[in-house]
Amino acid sequence: MFHRFLFFLCWSFFYSISYSQLAVPLLNGHAHNDYEKCRPALTKALQEGFVSIEIDVFPYRNKLKVAHIGFLLGTAPHFENMYFLPLQKWLKDYGKLFSEPEQRLIFMIDIKRDGAEAYVLLRQLCQKYKHLITHYFPNKDSVSYGKVDILLSGNKPYAQVLADSVRYMLIDGGLSDIGHPQHSSVIAPRLSAAYHSLFNWRGIGHMPELENKKLKNIVEKAHKDGRKVRFWAMPNNAAVWRKMHDAGVDWMNVDDLKRYRKFYEGYRSAKKNYNY
Repeated sequence: MFHRFLFFLCWSFFYSISYSQLAVPLLNGHAHNDYEKCRPALTKALQEGFVSIEIDVFPYRNKLKVAHIGFLLGTAPHFENMYFLPLQKWLKDYGKLFSEPEQRLIFMIDIKRDGAEAYVLLRQLCQKYKHLITHYFPNKDSVSYGKVDILLSGNKPYAQVLADSVRYMLIDGGLSDIGHPQHSSVIAPRLSAAYHSLFNWRGIGHMPELENKKLKNIVEKAHKDGRKVRFWAMPNNAAVWRKMHDAGVDWMNVDDLKRYRKFYEGYRSAKKNYNY
């Protein structure tokens, strides 16, 4: 009941706001667990210019429910209601997602349980909203771009995605996919790894040299393999953000959207002045 109340509270607040200006896109901004942010979900990320958002889902009674844990799923909001319908309305009202009309949005959907079942339900939704979604034709080596790219994380249904003749979804891969003959950059363009499993540095002082070398090595190998890199559960502070940017990490996993945007604008300004 609480999930439903929170959803409708956020939804009603959304309609009380008027947007006078679309955000300049943050090309490396990934909004972690977007659905936990009120105003409501999706809208907050778009307002701050985040071009990638993370959504946790569970298949439940032939529906996709948005939740972090599989508890009280009966009252959890439907994925379609929380994301596709607001997205469709946003585009109807504004004609584009951000100030840059060609900028697409990424839904990174973290499947918490039953990847095969979730894939079937997601594909049905993708077909329903295919006018919004980028889809890929592997047999023709072609792409039809939409407003939204979809990446699947968590319980990743690699086999189903690889077997599909029309792909509405790709995979958010792992570091073990580097050099993998089937799980190439074509199917898994982004690689994600747990920050805490690789690094102990939390942003105080300098990153230890061994960890610094490890970071550079990961980024170099991933880029050489045609991938982009994201670290999840990353400390959210300016020192870590700056280090990740300087090392060439492609996606910043962010919880405090407004604070990151402020940091990024300052970082870009400082880099521009330095290079000048």
